[in-house]
Amino acid sequence: MKRKYMSSWGLAFAEEREMRKLEQMAAQGWHLEKFAPLGYSLVEGEPADVQYSLDYRTRPDEEYFEMFASSGWEHVTSTGDEIHIFKGRPGARPIYSDRETMIAKYATEERQMGRAALTFLVVWLGLLLLMQVDWSSVMATALFVVHLLITIGLIFTGLPYLGFLVKRKRMEHDS
Repeated sequence: MKRKYMSSWGLAFAEEREMRKLEQMAAQGWHLEKFAPLGYSLVEGEPADVQYSLDYRTRPDEEYFEMFASSGWEHVTSTGDEIHIFKGRPGARPIYSDRETMIAKYATEERQMGRAALTFLVVWLGLLLLMQVDWSSVMATALFVVHLLITIGLIFTGLPYLGFLVKRKRMEHDS
C-alpha cells in the first residue's frame, strides 16, 4: 500500500484550505489515513468524491461519533484526542450549519490555546529573567536550551491562539 505525506499550513490558519486540498487528493486517489507530524499521511486508493470536515472535542465519547455518523459523516482520524476529521459524501449536511456554532467552535479552541500560550509566556519570561543572573557556563547553557524549548512551545501555542482569535473575530464581524 502506497503512502504519501501532505504538509499542513496549520489548522488554525488554513482549515478550509486544507480540507479542500484533502478532497482534491481523494479525487486523485489519495485518501487521508491519519495525522502525521506537521501534516497528514495519505494512502493510495480508488479516486472518490468526498468532503472533509474538522471538529474539536476533548475526550469525545461514543455518542459524539454516533451523532456525526447519523448525519452522514464517517470518522477518519483524530489527533491528541481533541482534533477530529470526518469525511462525508458531497452534499452531506455540514457539521456546523450556522455561524453561532462555528464561532463557539473557534472560541473554545482559542481559550484552550490561549491558556497554553499564557503558561508558556509566563515560563518564558521567568526564564528570561533567570538568564540575566551570572550563572556558571553549564547552568547558563542549560537555561538557554530550556528557554529555546519554551520558545518553540510558545510559538506552537501562540500562533494557533492568534489564528483562532482572528477567525472568531472575523466571523463575529461578518454576522
